[in-house]
Amino acid sequence: MTRRKLLPADRGLVARMVVAAVATPLIVLALLTVVFLAAPTKIIIVTGIASVLGVGAMRKERAGGRRTSTVSEGEAPELHAIVERLCLLADLPKPAIVVEPQRVPNSWVVGTGAGGYRLHLTEGLIDRLDRHELEAVIGHELAHVANHDAAVMTVVGGPGAALLGGGVQLMRGGWWLAISGGAVAAAIGWVASLGTRALSRYREFAADAGSVALTGSAAALASALMKVSDGISAIPARDLRAAAAQDAFHLLPVARRGEDRMRLPATHPSLEARIARLERLEQALQQRR
Repeated sequence: MTRRKLLPADRGLVARMVVAAVATPLIVLALLTVVFLAAPTKIIIVTGIASVLGVGAMRKERAGGRRTSTVSEGEAPELHAIVERLCLLADLPKPAIVVEPQRVPNSWVVGTGAGGYRLHLTEGLIDRLDRHELEAVIGHELAHVANHDAAVMTVVGGPGAALLGGGVQLMRGGWWLAISGGAVAAAIGWVASLGTRALSRYREFAADAGSVALTGSAAALASALMKVSDGISAIPARDLRAAAAQDAFHLLPVARRGEDRMRLPATHPSLEARIARLERLEQALQQRR
C-alpha cells in the first residue's frame, strides 16, 4: 500500500477548497461588473489603473526577491537524503534546496513546475527540529508542490491581490480621484481576500495531511509545528517584520496578532486547529496498523 492510500481523502475539506476556488474569482468578476455598469467613467479608469499598478508591484516583488544559493549534497547529505526519499514516495522531481541564514524557524517552497522548485529551510528550523520532525516539515512543503498550490493560489488570489495592492498604493497619493478609485479597487480586493485566504487555510490542512501520508507520522509534524511556534514567539518582533511579508508561503506565519492594519483574514489555520486535525490523523494511522 502506498503512502497516498494510507489516509482517506477529506471530502469536506476538498469541497470547501473547490467552493472557495470557484467563488472567489466569480465574486471579483461580479464586483468589477457592478463598478463598470454603475460607477462614473473616471472611477472605472482609476480602478483599472489600480489593477495595473498592483500587477506591476507583484511582479517586481517576485523578480526582486533575495538571491539565494542552493546547498549541495556534499554540504548537507542528510538533508538531501530526506528530500530524495520523500520525492520518490510522492513521485515528484527533487527541488533545489536552500538553507536560509535566519534565526526564525520556518520553511517554504517557491517556483513553478516549468521553472523548477526551490525548497527553503532556515537555519533556525534545522537547528530546532530532530530528523523525524524535519522530515515531516519537508513532507508538508512537498505536498504543496504535489497539490500545485502556488499555481492555484496565483490564479485564484492574483486578481484580488492586485486590486488590493494597487488600490492602497493609489490611496496614498492624496488626490481625491485617486483616493476614491483606489478605495473601490481596494474594497474589491479586500472582499476577494476573504475567499483567497480561506482557500489558503484549507490548503494548509491538505498539506499537513499530505505530510502524514508521506511520512506516516502525524505526531512528528504536530511536534514540529509546536517547536516552530515556540521558536517564532522567542524572536523579537523587529526581526520578524521582513519575514512577515512572505507569511502566505511559510509553514507558520510570523506576524504578531493585531499587526495587520488591513484586518485581512489569516492565511493559515490556527495552530490549535492544525494540531487537533493531526491528532485525529494519528489516531487513524494507529487504527490501520
